[in-house]
Amino acid sequence: MTEVGTVVAMFVLIFFVGALLGLLIGVVACVRYVRQEMTARIAPTMTLMQLQLENVQSSVNLALATWHADVHTSHTVRSSTAELPRP
Repeated sequence: MTEVGTVVAMFVLIFFVGALLGLLIGVVACVRYVRQEMTARIAPTMTLMQLQLENVQSSVNLALATWHADVHTSHTVRSSTAELPRP
């Protein structure tokens, strides 16, 4: 190869490496932007879902506590009435 051909090949190679590097930096910037936007859109929905889930959890806890108290009370009432002497 001649000296001019080597210079042209080197110039083309440097151009392609620069283009690939620029493309890589652009893709990284776009991915970061898209991730930030997706998080910004999802965060309010996730907060609302978390609040609804906590509401359901507290309702279930209240229902279980009420059921447990009723079962315990009815068991205590039955055992105390069984101990009463019959006339």
